[in-house]
Amino acid sequence: MLTRDLLLFRVREGKLRPSFIKREDPELLALATELVAEVERAQGQTRDDLEETLALRAGAFTRPKIARGLVKLLLDRALFDEATEGVAQARWERFQTAARVLRTLPAEAPVELYEARLAEALPAPLEEVREALYVDLPGHRRLLGWEALTPPELLDRYNLALAQGPLMGARRLTLRARAPALLRVRKVLRWLKFCRLVAEVRREGDDWALEVEGPGALLSLQKKYGLQLASFLSVVPVLERWELAAEVDASARRRVMLVLDQRDPLVSPHPAALGHIPPEVATLAQAFEDAEWALDLTPLPRHMGASGLCVPDLTFRHQKTGQEVALELFHAWHAGPLARRLEELRSRPDPQLLLGVDRALTRTGEREELEAHPQVVLFNGFPSARKLRERLARLGAPPSSAAP
Repeated sequence: MLTRDLLLFRVREGKLRPSFIKREDPELLALATELVAEVERAQGQTRDDLEETLALRAGAFTRPKIARGLVKLLLDRALFDEATEGVAQARWERFQTAARVLRTLPAEAPVELYEARLAEALPAPLEEVREALYVDLPGHRRLLGWEALTPPELLDRYNLALAQGPLMGARRLTLRARAPALLRVRKVLRWLKFCRLVAEVRREGDDWALEVEGPGALLSLQKKYGLQLASFLSVVPVLERWELAAEVDASARRRVMLVLDQRDPLVSPHPAALGHIPPEVATLAQAFEDAEWALDLTPLPRHMGASGLCVPDLTFRHQKTGQEVALELFHAWHAGPLARRLEELRSRPDPQLLLGVDRALTRTGEREELEAHPQVVLFNGFPSARKLRERLARLGAPPSSAAP
């Protein structure tokens, strides 16, 4: 992800447009090739040394802001070693030893004598001790490897990051897919749930429309929510024809519309998004063993209310009847969508839909009401297999479900 100072965009007539680069630009391809080669050669080097090398390359480029952005994306993909426990304590002990040796020498003693006496007092060679003194600091950690990219892929990631950056301050996102293949829609909806987002989904003829709402007044969640929106954008280009709009911050006092579509040079790094299963869902699947119910990790959208659709996170299928119960999760920033879903259930009951609600989303009075609701499962972080089994046991075999 690019920090705000590295974003390039222009604003005209209330619309924000990222200043995309051309992936076939020979100068940029040459720079990307050099930067990738530097990272590949840097295994075993410290972070400080790698950053200095890349910064020199970026500073010499004719468009330094773009170059610094490419460097940022490369460093985000680098894996550095972690300091072992006890480094700070060992450093303090070495300093104590050094001070003790220094006190035994006369003031006029040469440095060479001090180092010789210090080497005798230390448990390891002096150079080795010096090298290990600050290994717990980020700049001294050594490069173990990185999530490799080709130079053209790095330029693609840069364009995507230019579009993702403004979403860090977004409160609402609207996506329209023009007559998409169902498989592509499922990829996008699956990634939507991986990002822990809730969307209002509608079918409008052959088109699909998604409205993703933000955290409302919960400003403490804004950064995390923005990261989730940015992650969701990364899968949108799998759609062939699409339009996206989001209200974002152009400055501290000015909000504008970010407008994107399939004509922009955005490439998804997640071509296999449909097959991706979030770690917490995989853990639940491993723990969920029930004689009557089987777990489906890639559910289809469900009709909801008069004309809307909801996107369940999971579906439980009764093994004897084939009938289904869907589970939709609501996290801490989903207050608005949860209120609407509860209202829809009151006006149009759907006994085949369970709502998983994070306790961080509820107030004390509401919590008691939700705890008593027959279709609500409260959780901390993620629902447990035990709670879900208990709730399904109360339902028995439900009536048949309908999916679009």
